[in-house]
Amino acid sequence: MFELKVHLACDAETGRWYIAESDIPGLWLEADSPSELVARIQAAAPEIVELNNDEIVSACLERAAKMKLPRPDCARPSIMPIFDSPLALAYA
Repeated sequence: MFELKVHLACDAETGRWYIAESDIPGLWLEADSPSELVARIQAAAPEIVELNNDEIVSACLERAAKMKLPRPDCARPSIMPIFDSPLALAYA
């Protein structure tokens, strides 16, 4: 299994959460709250991963080779949200 990282951030002016960076090509979403954004990612990501499978697998293998890691199982990705902006206590 390998992880596809999705970096989430909050726009200071609007308060909206968005995908700042993603290992999933074409996954660019935004929402009013971090939990809503994560739910949108969970709904959209599987189809986008399937559509971009060749590009994702190539990036996975290239990353492993650069880091001199054993060949990963690129057929089973998991999605890891990473919060680049601090969460308010209401979301904790």
